[in-house]
Amino acid sequence: MTASPVGLPPSTEPGAARNRTRLSPQARRDQIVTAAERLFERRDPAEVTFEQIAEAAGVSRALVYNYFGDKGGLLAAVYLRSIGDLDLALGRAFVRPGTGEQRLQAIIGCYLDYAERNAASCRLISWAEASGHPLVQQARRRRYETVARSWGGGPDARMFSRGVLSLIEGVVLEWLDDPGADRARTESVLFALLWRGMSAFPEARAVRPRSDPGRSR
Repeated sequence: MTASPVGLPPSTEPGAARNRTRLSPQARRDQIVTAAERLFERRDPAEVTFEQIAEAAGVSRALVYNYFGDKGGLLAAVYLRSIGDLDLALGRAFVRPGTGEQRLQAIIGCYLDYAERNAASCRLISWAEASGHPLVQQARRRRYETVARSWGGGPDARMFSRGVLSLIEGVVLEWLDDPGADRARTESVLFALLWRGMSAFPEARAVRPRSDPGRSR
């Protein structure tokens, strides 16, 4: 028997035997998402085909289409699984009351912590959002609302939230692409850049009351 290529699990070998184990639909779906997630860690998602994902998962290409419809649907599934930890961290960051500066620092810290642990998932954010998949857009709106509630809700808070998260995500991607970038410096630059603009608004500076329901779902 020919040895497996170094660094690849047996299921990713060209011509690997299909996994004939009967699984529930949810388990099979999870299996495909896991295979896609692993491939996206090593390669640009734009270069990964359904055939390669099916091969890695040990299923047919038709089954991948049956579960996800198209590549946008599969990207959305991988995104939603991987980004869940970030959403939970953001929700926990607002449980305790704090000043506007503290809330902004908490948001920046959540993103940088997440990026350090999940660099590949962070890079997937822009790909998933570009797909325009409804599930991705819904998840993003919920994240905006979670952060906006920490500034009391309302139109201005939603604008803060969208602007802050979009800028942080862009800077975090740049930080990941520069191996020599210092985290503390990145955090400091992000905070100064954002807070100098936001501090002009009283609601951004206010202390969030303990009764504010700014918690994760």
